[in-house]
Amino acid sequence: MKIKVFSILIILVAALAASAARKSEVTLVMVPREDSTVRLGLDLANRYPTLLISYEVKPNKPVSLHGWSGKEWVNISLDDFHAGNFFRTGPDSALLIEEEGTAVPETLIPPVGWCDAAYKITTTQTRPLLHLVGQYYDFKYKEWQWFSENYKLSMDAINPEGLNVAWYHKRFGDNLKKSPVAADDLQYWVAIRHPVVLEELPEAVEEETQPEMELPGDPEVNPLTNAVPEAVVLSAGDAEEAARAE
Repeated sequence: MKIKVFSILIILVAALAASAARKSEVTLVMVPREDSTVRLGLDLANRYPTLLISYEVKPNKPVSLHGWSGKEWVNISLDDFHAGNFFRTGPDSALLIEEEGTAVPETLIPPVGWCDAAYKITTTQTRPLLHLVGQYYDFKYKEWQWFSENYKLSMDAINPEGLNVAWYHKRFGDNLKKSPVAADDLQYWVAIRHPVVLEELPEAVEEETQPEMELPGDPEVNPLTNAVPEAVVLSAGDAEEAARAE
């Protein structure tokens, strides 16, 4: 049992190491269509570049997928999902959340062609779900605090390791306590596939790399679209001023 827990811990640490900067990555988050998980998905989408999809799987019925555009839920066909035709900026990784005892169908695992790494949390219980999601995203103290207050759970309950909690955020007596490690929550963590690490080219033949594409800062622009931005029409005065600025 200790070996199994240790192995799972290594997998989780590897995922965290590969996700050092979620703020600059696009994450595909897939949640079952129930109020609590959809709420969590929306809270994550408000803080990180996110492709948020809710899914519903019913016996003898087609899988139903809806993506959050930032303003409304839009239908996504299974064919468009498989082909990656539902986003403008593709995800760097995927986080799938499934209900206990109800496995996410293989057909909902994002293809490796447009999503390099994929992980799964196999519970919708709020406390362990927040614990694992917080570790995956490497929540900072303010984020742990926000989720603790808004989900009515103590900081120790959702962040038992004290991740990113400095000594001055704790009461004096709490600093003398040994923080418990919620190893039991690791049973809900599954690594579907890790990101592919490419070998570096020798310096003699190393090519110049292109800068990474960044999400626009405009909150109105959402990665869940293939829409082409409208052209900006400048007046003669504006065009002349822009030329001088360059």
